[in-house]
Order: sequence, then structure tokens, then C-alpha cells
Amino acid sequence: RPRRVTDARPMDAILADMRRAQGIVEGDDGDGRDGDDGDGAVEASSRVASPAEEAAVYKSMQALCAAFATVTQTQLGAKWYAHFESWLYSRRASSSSSSSSSSSSCSALDAFPRDAMYDAALARKLEASGASAAEAKFACAQIGKACARAMSKARGALETTRGTNHVRVRTFDVGDGGGGGARKVELACGKVKVEVNATHYAKLRAMYARTGGSKHVRDEEAFERAVFCVLARYASLQGTHYKAGNMQASIPPAVFDALFEHFDVSHEMFASPLNARCDTFCSASDVTDRAFGSKGSAFDFLPSEGSFEANPPFDEGVIAALGAHLERVLSASKAPLSFCVIIPRWTDSQAWLRIAKSVYCTSNTTLEAKEHAFVSGGAGSRIDQLTASAAATSVLFLQNKAGAKTWPPTPDAIEAIRRGFALPPKNHDDADEVEDTRWDPDAPISSPSTRRRAAGQSSFVYGTKQKNRTSDVQRETAPPKKQHTKTSGKFSASFFRDE
Repeated sequence: RPRRVTDARPMDAILADMRRAQGIVEGDDGDGRDGDDGDGAVEASSRVASPAEEAAVYKSMQALCAAFATVTQTQLGAKWYAHFESWLYSRRASSSSSSSSSSSSCSALDAFPRDAMYDAALARKLEASGASAAEAKFACAQIGKACARAMSKARGALETTRGTNHVRVRTFDVGDGGGGGARKVELACGKVKVEVNATHYAKLRAMYARTGGSKHVRDEEAFERAVFCVLARYASLQGTHYKAGNMQASIPPAVFDALFEHFDVSHEMFASPLNARCDTFCSASDVTDRAFGSKGSAFDFLPSEGSFEANPPFDEGVIAALGAHLERVLSASKAPLSFCVIIPRWTDSQAWLRIAKSVYCTSNTTLEAKEHAFVSGGAGSRIDQLTASAAATSVLFLQNKAGAKTWPPTPDAIEAIRRGFALPPKNHDDADEVEDTRWDPDAPISSPSTRRRAAGQSSFVYGTKQKNRTSDVQRETAPPKKQHTKTSGKFSASFFRDE
């Protein structure tokens, strides 16, 4: 029997030789992912975000978004896009758990879930809306096949987009000069366009310069490419619909002020360059966010001391993984450790119970529905940023003994957090006049359309100047219009900015 020959070289060197023999550039394994050497930070550091790749994935995600709407809009109604975003996060979390990987996204293709053929939560929603169990299962399968097609199309596009990374930038104003306007920045790569508020654009500029060790951006074109990649990546993660973003909502600035004052919080475990308040943070996409100061995935973050804030996406799989991760971190250190965890109050969920009943839980506070607010996940491109929470929220502190002694969750500290979450007072003066003239800053920019909020309407609706302006009496007596649902599967570009 022949003797087995062993190679005494380190495994990294052997793998590097294999990659060179196959003609693969170091740091790229052929599908946009980096080689895994056991260190998430080192792995992602060899990757550079590409605007062309992000744009290609964005376009394919739009196709998946349209397919999801075609299959589910009749059952799920006007806010189907929120269910699509939840489906994306749920399926990605399931894919990560099945592959024993919780690292942040490295490839633009990671926006697509790998395990997409069936989602129990979506099936329950469809059945609750009148679909049979078989119809719900068939709908889930259709969406899974559409996901596979979109991912395959994006993968093919990535092979032909190298070198087309030029980003065009323009600034424009939204509003009619009545005090409700805003200044925005549009960045485009090819036919893909993304927007961000000018204030957030300035914030990204400061973060980019600070990460580069300077007070000023030295390479303007590199900065513009980095901003486009961040905006396109998070838009793809959220499903590309302009009203999406619930899974990236953040706590209000006043809550951060309370955490800074009473708990010395120095790091956010779930943030993005658009909503980060601390100088250091973890995020969902290390490759695009590293240029702005991201430390990688929250699940690769292993502190031995300090006080931190964790507001994960409201997905049961992510919350369950967070609970297990925090318990491991707390059990490994005797130095002061504290985590403020903000999650939905799902009392029948095993994920919520694991955190709320943990031996490290020192405080559990409930914020009732519609009595507190979050900052919208799409705040980077919106004016109306605070959104009332439709469900109860739990604010929990997980601390070891030294952490509870150093940063005790006293009644005064908890009350400060409650005040920070409180809804802002409403100004009822001239409310009708404001509603009649205010622009929706998220509406598409086109010359004939004004997209104003009509009197008596609770949300923005499309309209054109001096067209069909009926009186309140006519509006009340008019028969309801029949709703038509588009089922052809083909959607115009304005679809992604429609109700």
C-alpha cells in the first residue's frame, strides 16, 4: 500500500498555492467571497466593494421584489413590501444558521437567501389572509424559484461588470419651499440610482475621512464609490422598495443620550454607517461598511469588558442567535460587561424567553405599543424619521456581576430611557394646511407629479396639479373604487416608488 505523503506547510500556504494554480486572484474565491481563515476581520479586509457589483445585485433584487409582489400582493395588501423585507431577513438568518455562519455579508450576492423555498412565517400570513395551506406552500415555492432565478442572474452579471465602477453624483432639492423640503444627493452607477439626505451624506464624509486617518476626504471618487456601495447594499438587503427599512430601524437619539449618560455605552452591535451614533459599531456588511468604521459582524464581536447596545433586526432567528452569543461572551469574562438589548416583546417566542429569562438579565422593561417610537430604517433618505412602534418593545439589560455593579439599571436610568423613546408632541396648529401643501420627500422626482398629501388622508398619495380635486362631500359620498391587482409579473420603474 503506498505511503501517504503529508505537507508540513501551514494550511493557508497550501490553499494559497491551490488558488494561484487555478488562476484565482488572492482574496477572491471565484464567486465574490473571500477565503475563510477563521478570522472574520482578516477575511473581509481583502475585499473591496464594487459599485458595478452592487448595482447588478440591486437590479436582480428588484426583479425578485416584483415577483414577490405578484405572488402575494392580493393576500398581503398594500404593505406587502414590509413582508418581503421580513421574508428576506428570515430566510437569510435560516441560511446562516444552517451553514453555521453568522458573519457579516462579504459578497453582494449575500443579499439573496440560499434557503428560500419555504418560510413558515410567510405561509402563516398567507393562510391568515385566506389562502389554503396548499396555496400558501405553492406561493412560497414560487417565491423560492424566483429567488434562485434572481440570484443566478446577478451571479452572471457580476462576471461582466468589472471595470464599470464610475459613480455619477448630483444634488437636488425636494419640497416647495414651505419649510417641509430637504436637500438630497443622488448617486448613480449605470442605470441604478440611490438617494441619501445631504445631512447623512455629510456624516458619511466625516466617517470616511476619520477612518482614513484624516479630517478631509483625500480621494473624492473613492468616497463616492464607497457611499454608493453602502446605499445599494442596504437597499438590496431591505428589498429595494423605497418604503422598506423596518428591519434597520434604530433607537432615537434621546435614548442614546440616556445610555451614554447612565451606562457609558461605547459601541453599537447592530448599526450601519447611516444610523450609527457611536464611533465604533458592528454592521451587516463589513465589506461596504469597513470604509466608514465598521468592526464587522456582531457575532464576531467578542468584548471582554465594556458597555454596549444591541438593537438587532426584529427576526426571531437573529434574536435567538444574539441571546446565545451574549451568554457566551458574558460567561467568559469577570471584568465589567453590560449589554442593553432592545427587541420586540414576543412573550411566546423562545428567542425572547432565552434573553428575558437569562441568568444574566438584570432588568426587563416594557414599552407599550404606540407609546414609543423608533427612527425609521430609511431615515438616510427621508425627512419624517421617527415612526411610532405598532407593537410592544422590551428593553433588557444582560450583565455579569461586575457589570451590574458598575452600571446598575436604576429607576432613574430606566426612566431616562423611557423618556427617550417617547413620541414627540404633535403640533395641531394649522394641521390641515400643512397636510395640503407638504411634499413626500421619498416620492420619485418628475416634473408633472407633485405627490402631495391630500386633506383628510393619513398617508401620502400620488396626484397631479389641478386634477380631480373633489370636495370633502364628494369624497365621502363617492362609491369605493374597485381595486385592481397587477398579476402580469411586469412592473414599471415607478413600481418601486408606489404604494
